[in-house]
Amino acid sequence: MKQTVVQTIAVTFFTVIMAYALNTFLIPHKVLTGGITGIAIIINNYLPINTGWIILTINLPLFILGYFSLGKKFMFLTVYSVILLSFSMKIIPVHAFSDDILLSSVLGGVLFGLSVGANIRVGASAGGVDIISLILAKKKEMSVGFIITCLNYGIVLVSALVFGVDKTLYTLFAIFASGKAVDSVHTNHTKLTVTIVTEKWKELSEALIQLHPRGITMTDAEGVYSHHPKKVLTTVITKYELSETKKTIQKNDPLAFVHITKAIEVMGKFRRD
Repeated sequence: MKQTVVQTIAVTFFTVIMAYALNTFLIPHKVLTGGITGIAIIINNYLPINTGWIILTINLPLFILGYFSLGKKFMFLTVYSVILLSFSMKIIPVHAFSDDILLSSVLGGVLFGLSVGANIRVGASAGGVDIISLILAKKKEMSVGFIITCLNYGIVLVSALVFGVDKTLYTLFAIFASGKAVDSVHTNHTKLTVTIVTEKWKELSEALIQLHPRGITMTDAEGVYSHHPKKVLTTVITKYELSETKKTIQKNDPLAFVHITKAIEVMGKFRRD
């Protein structure tokens, strides 16, 4: 319970920063960030509806899909983040921090990306494209990063038709800066290999299987100093599952030795059906 409260407080802070970045750096200059937020800014150009409400409306059906495909706690924090973002964007006035569109695009992209990355790190997401990408990645065994990139390129193309080529170039600056900022506070690898050396292998393996649909390989091991029998659990997860995986390991075996590395390539069955 205490952990959930801390996560909620962190998500609250970073989501408000996200709203501030949008309303003071990006939206006044019609610069997009990609994802559902970018779509909302495009719609706002034609309809006199607050961008925050548009983001919430588009996300509603995605929440239902995500509830059945992703973790319940992850979705709870994501729904909370999106709703808070909508209200925050309604309260924070849309006013340009600077008249320099290039400076606003870069700074706005960095601030937005840092907030998104921090939310992911504490176990939430900004909704929208993140939810779609995670669901598609699970179903099609595709890279989450690849899916997000493809969707964002589509949004950038629409932006060029709506706002013109010049504004689209600034949008590319914002998306690039945002992506780099996300990576600076959160792992930028799509797949991660998690190796766990534990004596409480039974409890831990059962907890991990309940957490996400990933296969786990178990091998025998022995401590060199203690000569106590142990097990080595090896699994591959997505970056979005890292936060909850670490918490599950800590909860079931605080003394477990954990080694996390990037998975350059994954072959075979990644999802346990």
